[in-house]
Amino acid sequence: AASIAILSGDDDPQAAPTAAPGKPVKIVIAGTNDALEPVTDGGITGEGTFRATGAISDSGAARGYRGLTGVNNTVILLRYVTWGKKGTITYAVTIDISRSPVISRWKIESATKAYKGLRGKGIETENATYTVSTLRGKVWR
Repeated sequence: AASIAILSGDDDPQAAPTAAPGKPVKIVIAGTNDALEPVTDGGITGEGTFRATGAISDSGAARGYRGLTGVNNTVILLRYVTWGKKGTITYAVTIDISRSPVISRWKIESATKAYKGLRGKGIETENATYTVSTLRGKVWR
């Protein structure tokens, strides 16, 4: 199972996850980039699993979506929807590839059940083989 290949880096300290209130969280998502062709219209890229540790402790299924926007399609939009035992969380990831260095930033877009009202943000990275996405940052209510 593969995940989404993203380059990282940025010079915007105001958006760094260390500036966010809340408690640290780490979400590892695998298997959400197994579509046979590149998806750029917001469609499903694949289904996999997730495991959250820290301020969120849960695991379950995940689905990935990918789209492009911005001038000359220079902004990659990723959406990870995770279904755990305690509820659903949707993470929106934005990558502006026209900036250098490029950084992949995430935020919580929506949440249900035990996670209702949860907010958060941070940085998304990939492993060397692009098979695992890791969201690191902070969450709060």
